[in-house]
Amino acid sequence: MITLQQNQESTYMATYPVFLSHSWVEQDGVERITSLMETYRLKTEGFGYEYYSVSKDDPAQFLPSNKALALSIEKQMKPCSCLIILAGVFEEFKRWANLELDAAKKLGIPVILVEAADPKHTSHKEKRAAAEIVKWDAMQLGDAIVRHARLRKPS
Repeated sequence: MITLQQNQESTYMATYPVFLSHSWVEQDGVERITSLMETYRLKTEGFGYEYYSVSKDDPAQFLPSNKALALSIEKQMKPCSCLIILAGVFEEFKRWANLELDAAKKLGIPVILVEAADPKHTSHKEKRAAAEIVKWDAMQLGDAIVRHARLRKPS
């Protein structure tokens, strides 16, 4: 969903709602990936973002069945225009990654895969699901969001 927000210069900017994969919850990942998006926002006129995520404290992560967790992920991902997932940690977060990738496919949400480590650790499932694979770079990530995020008119 894109909403129009007025920035300090009184111009309008598009705000892209993005879903950050559960793979970002460890090791300050959310802060690190939002730092890249913030760098892009500061360098690019008219770009804004808001992010959704299942936090490490969210009770959804303790749901016993995959079906219940899948429904929770889908519900939180529904307003988003893309899924940003950390490549190479698929095995560590396999349950979550599978459910997130399945939800993105079901909802028609493009997947942006960020390779922060050695690309040889990126799973085939991640590569197949990705609309684009980017390196750990603010400009590459921001450009990918702009290219692949579904744009919706504000309500």
